[in-house]
Amino acid sequence: MATTLQNAMTLLSQQIGDYWESTTTGTGSTVTVVDSALLAKPNDWITDVTYDFVTSGTNTGEERKVSTSSLLTAGTYIVGTHGTTTFSGITYQLHRLFQPSEKRRALITAAKNIYPDLYQEIWEDSLVSGNWLKDGSFETWTTSTNLTYWTETTVTVTGVATSSYIRSGGLTSARLTTAAGSLSQGITDYADLQLLRGKNVTFTSQGWCNVGSCLRLSINDGSTQTYSEYHNGGTTWTEDNPRNDNFYVTQNIDPNATQVTFAIHHDVAAGTSYVDDARVISGSRGKTYVAYVGFAQNIPPSVYIEPSQYSTEEDWIPIHDYEVDNNGYLYIPTSHPADYRLRMRGAGYLDFTSSGTSSTAWSSTIALNSPQTEVLIAEAAVYLYTWMSLPNYETGTRKDYQQMLMYWQGEADRRRKKFSMPLRSITNSWGME
Repeated sequence: MATTLQNAMTLLSQQIGDYWESTTTGTGSTVTVVDSALLAKPNDWITDVTYDFVTSGTNTGEERKVSTSSLLTAGTYIVGTHGTTTFSGITYQLHRLFQPSEKRRALITAAKNIYPDLYQEIWEDSLVSGNWLKDGSFETWTTSTNLTYWTETTVTVTGVATSSYIRSGGLTSARLTTAAGSLSQGITDYADLQLLRGKNVTFTSQGWCNVGSCLRLSINDGSTQTYSEYHNGGTTWTEDNPRNDNFYVTQNIDPNATQVTFAIHHDVAAGTSYVDDARVISGSRGKTYVAYVGFAQNIPPSVYIEPSQYSTEEDWIPIHDYEVDNNGYLYIPTSHPADYRLRMRGAGYLDFTSSGTSSTAWSSTIALNSPQTEVLIAEAAVYLYTWMSLPNYETGTRKDYQQMLMYWQGEADRRRKKFSMPLRSITNSWGME
């Protein structure tokens, strides 16, 4: 379920009585819009704060201030310069109380303000206890071809959301193509890896490659680089436990290592490799970064651990004695084993997103549908009448807006009670001693 930011803005406009949409009936210019429907409007229908918003054609998404000198009796209004000529057959809206960008800001703010009555339900299965790698499941991307916490060398790396290529329980895996090269994480990517100096570590990953002698792993401490065996090629993944396919590498890191680097090598330019669920496990325990998941205040209300390594059972074991620090790192005591998958369930703030990241684009979406969108609309109206209108109007108008504010505050409360989402059960953390 999802609602676009533009559709939410239209719903908000309709409910606060600030909505008018039509289609141009003639060719104007970059500064004029022609529509015979305007002939029915008096010239003073255009307010001092009227803006148009183009919803189709080459100027889609543009908003411009409308001049109060517009000649509506001639079916034309004058507007700030659009990118191109406004031709006939273009749909547009007029906003006479609040401009579209103000409504956009109100909706984005309201999406977070309606928590915890409405929220983004999160079920995260991609993290592993004791994994020293940051984002070993390849979930955090700066762009679709640039992992945030990994370094790409020569090879082209792309995030893949196809379910058959995902092995970690997350939303994406990493595809390596185009040129021979590597995907690596070292101290410069994640400083905590330096704590592995003097430790014995094992590096594993789920892997898939369509050619032999192409995909393999390595550990490099600056003086010694140790490689795993190659993936055997063919369109099959490693077993659930990659150690069973010898797709792993173990090395004692030099106590004075100049680098601690874990690399995934794609050695055949013509090949295609997929990797997911990368793990670096040592006898010492690494903290687990959970802030990227999106839980409210970065704290997962419920944390579970699988009953056995690479288990297919559904009855996971609740963990009560965990903590999350201010930087978004999860700490699990050593009484729980390393190299076991974690399951976290909870709620996060709602937001408008595009391709998985927060966005202000009109095409971005929020995970709400009717009737829950009614709560979002009411909260956005409260924001508008509270913060964006009252300082800008004369005393009489302020009184009118204060009355509208009181109405929408009551309406927001009523809608929250009627359309809020049920609270999920949680497993409380008892804290660590």
